[in-house]
Amino acid sequence: MIPAKFRGEWARTLGDCNLRGGENSAGFTVTARTIVYYEDHEEVKQVRMTGPSSLAYTSMYISTDGEEPSKGVLRLSADGGRMLGSDRSTDLVRCVK
Repeated sequence: MIPAKFRGEWARTLGDCNLRGGENSAGFTVTARTIVYYEDHEEVKQVRMTGPSSLAYTSMYISTDGEEPSKGVLRLSADGGRMLGSDRSTDLVRCVK
């Protein structure tokens, strides 16, 4: 199960948070067992904490083209307000409920 501190909606900007119904195309939503993207999603099978604010996971990636095994990493900023990407330009902000 993905820990609560990683869950929520994540977007490129706070303005993108208001784009409901799949229009937040650069971001994603994390639940206890899924990561939902613009058109596809991952069903998370296993989670391993790699640090206080990072985890590695294995999943089944499901798209209109089918299903395939996948893996990934989620990393949070120290304050939990940003999902860190490979560089600063790909960071996402946590949407406010």
